[in-house]
Amino acid sequence: MKRPLLLLFLLLIFLPFRSFCQGEPFSAKQVLNQAPVNAADRYFLQHPFELIYGADDSLWIRERRGRVIKVDPFTGKRRIILDIKSSVKFTTSGSPVTSISQDGMMGMALHPDYPAVDSFFVAYCYDAGSGVRKVRITRYPVKNTTITARAGNETVIIEGIPASTDHSTGRLLIGPDRKLYYAVGDQGANQFALRCNPIRAQDVPTSEEMAAQNYVAYQGKILRINMDGSVPDDNPVIKSIQSHVYTFGHRNPNSLVFAKNYLQHDFAGAKLYSAENGPAEDDEINELVAGKNYGWPYISGYQDNNRYQYKNWSSGTNCLAAPTPGSEPECSTAPPGARIMNEMDTTLPDFKAPIRTFFTPSAALPCNWLSNPTVAPSSMDYYGFDTKIPGWQNSILMTTLKEGTVFRLKLNAAGTGFVNMPNGTDTARYFREENRFRDIAIGKDGITIYLITDSVGQTSGPTTGNQNVLNNSGSILVYKYLGTVLALQDPPAPLVDRGTIRIYPNPATKILFVENKRNTAKPITYTIYDITGRLIVSGKAFTDKFEVNVGNFTAGTYVMKMYNGREVKLMTEKFVVR
Repeated sequence: MKRPLLLLFLLLIFLPFRSFCQGEPFSAKQVLNQAPVNAADRYFLQHPFELIYGADDSLWIRERRGRVIKVDPFTGKRRIILDIKSSVKFTTSGSPVTSISQDGMMGMALHPDYPAVDSFFVAYCYDAGSGVRKVRITRYPVKNTTITARAGNETVIIEGIPASTDHSTGRLLIGPDRKLYYAVGDQGANQFALRCNPIRAQDVPTSEEMAAQNYVAYQGKILRINMDGSVPDDNPVIKSIQSHVYTFGHRNPNSLVFAKNYLQHDFAGAKLYSAENGPAEDDEINELVAGKNYGWPYISGYQDNNRYQYKNWSSGTNCLAAPTPGSEPECSTAPPGARIMNEMDTTLPDFKAPIRTFFTPSAALPCNWLSNPTVAPSSMDYYGFDTKIPGWQNSILMTTLKEGTVFRLKLNAAGTGFVNMPNGTDTARYFREENRFRDIAIGKDGITIYLITDSVGQTSGPTTGNQNVLNNSGSILVYKYLGTVLALQDPPAPLVDRGTIRIYPNPATKILFVENKRNTAKPITYTIYDITGRLIVSGKAFTDKFEVNVGNFTAGTYVMKMYNGREVKLMTEKFVVR
């Protein structure tokens, strides 16, 4: 009788938590949106695109409409630090907005030395004249007040990068080599309203174009850029030209992430990966290697002649001929005279096949964006913790739009493919629901997952049909792992200005003394949380030495976070109250 009672006891323990994934217990979904929502905003977040867990223990969020927001991951309190909507080219339709284009403010990255170097990078679309969109990558300082004008604050790194209302892509990150990596899509060429535009993913710039800083050939590329905008000396030479181009032959690579090798404990020699949206099949995960060709538009997924054909609408005698209603041009009969090529018809030097596809459908399945089983990857993050969730070490987490899912795939030791997990496949699914997951971040505790959702849009699952109403439009969702971790103690981590702040005694009984040995910018802001993350008390100090009354605290472990007057984190410290 003991075993059934034990099973009943375990069941009762876990009943309150709804998010069981692959047998791993997670908390119920928490919606972190600040309440009440600003009356001027329809949603807490307006068309979010980027989510970063910063070194200052803040969630950094970038919105397409031209704002950067910092959010407290415990309370949901937010502060807008950049608002340059007047300078950003962003296309919407409907009132209220029911559809957005793929332009606006694109990627964001924190300076690799942040917060010691107090600045961040953003990429955004701007009007280059005559209705032409371009992208510039810029650098901004972090200020106490919201930056609302470019003048005097913005440092332009590079501009003139191609942009479009479709497949602008726009992911930005800084690699361990301290270079900027920027993903440029194929600009939606050869499909829908842009079907008469030729795909230029296989082109490279000419020497004349590079001299003129004409970057039109950067469509369908991953770029590698020095922080001053110049071309790195060690960038690959592709078709006899050295440029910002790092890899080419991409369709819509809207996910980029670096991952350390499994046997390493830092990011020296880290590998770069992308997730890429396919046309009507074959979403891809690629290992990005300098100078390699990833096939588009001649190859989608593996070079297997399974179903994909490159139907070059721009080469037809009437490229404006309407495609089949509701279908991409790949799913329609090409116009007369259009060149049609199977995947085996072309030999591409330096072609590199994806390490995973989602999915290659059978020829019997209808060629339609809601019928095909692609998942529409939207972002990736790397799980680099060795002492937290069992089995998750060296995994890539990938969010999707069409299924509202987080996929986890575990890299092999070489980082060249994925290994099977206990479920018998190389893929595990988490948090599946009627949402469009736009980006993901992992808390520094290694057990908290943060997701942002689109404000508007459609999803094909998990329910049948095409839904316009999302469960959590424009929101931050939080899930926390509740199972046993691999190590009871957190590994030591470097903290900003550690040693300049001293809190004592620890353990404390009535008064916790805080001593700052430097003339730190005032006011000093502090927050104290219990071990579950619940805010207990917050306050401000205007002197280097102050005290906090903890006499009414319940005995237990607490966490104090402290920031200076410029909102730079000074410390995060655990203490015990007896």
